[in-house]
Amino acid sequence: MNKKKNQKNLSISVHFDQETDAVQLEVDLYGEPILFGLWEFALRRRGKPFRAVDFWTETCVHQEKGCEYLELDLLLSGDYRLQRFFLLDNTDQLLILGDTLLWDGDKTKQRLSEQNDHLTYESTLFYSPKLRPKTFADSTEIFFQPDKSKSPPIFRVFPLALPEWKKTNKNGIVTGTLGIEHSTLVLRQQTSGISMFAPLFFDFDANRSGNQYTWRHLTVGENMQKVPDDQAVGYRVQINKEQFLLYRSMTPATNRTVLGHNLIDDFCFARFSPETGVETLIVIES
Repeated sequence: MNKKKNQKNLSISVHFDQETDAVQLEVDLYGEPILFGLWEFALRRRGKPFRAVDFWTETCVHQEKGCEYLELDLLLSGDYRLQRFFLLDNTDQLLILGDTLLWDGDKTKQRLSEQNDHLTYESTLFYSPKLRPKTFADSTEIFFQPDKSKSPPIFRVFPLALPEWKKTNKNGIVTGTLGIEHSTLVLRQQTSGISMFAPLFFDFDANRSGNQYTWRHLTVGENMQKVPDDQAVGYRVQINKEQFLLYRSMTPATNRTVLGHNLIDDFCFARFSPETGVETLIVIES
């Protein structure tokens, strides 16, 4: 099966079939492939690898306000499943790719199980040999430039689930990394929870390449209480004066609040302004 999202200068093609558990993609910028090939993943729970028990299935295709969204679902061992999404924001020249690991086990035993859980995740994406990645000693984002030393970035990628600034916890254990290995973009994350969200935020607007940027992990509230990260997460991304909100629930939909915005959806991507509040671009319901 092929799914292709077109735009004048930015497009993404996604391919999967019913014979393997592989997903292939190609992201083109001005007709040139910049990301391509297999989007591979490796997942472990308490050190034991997950295995696929079925093939990828398409669970959602949606278009709204200049955004196009595709979601795939893969059943895994241990009552787990992986949801993979592709979001192309044509208006803002943004691409968000992400995996969500969900547990479908007995919800009454969720908290007990969670206390002993340790999840690790790794994904790899190939990038064009015509590009030169630029990493930073203190921060986790990566810039991609033409293979010329003084050229401005073609695009940059932010690992939203990781802190902007590289740091370790009090035990010296790194919470995750975004790096370059053998011409591939490699994202690694780990958590002690029962579910995990691993998004990559790509900015392809060359007019914003010199602007300041930041991202923050937001507090999600429910019934006046902070929601644990393995139940729901929210992120704010700011590039110059433009701000965006990304929200993902990993439990059945319920009323929650992030940035003062009420949500009862599984997924939300929006623009945000301190003056006007949240302008929803695309929402995915249960």
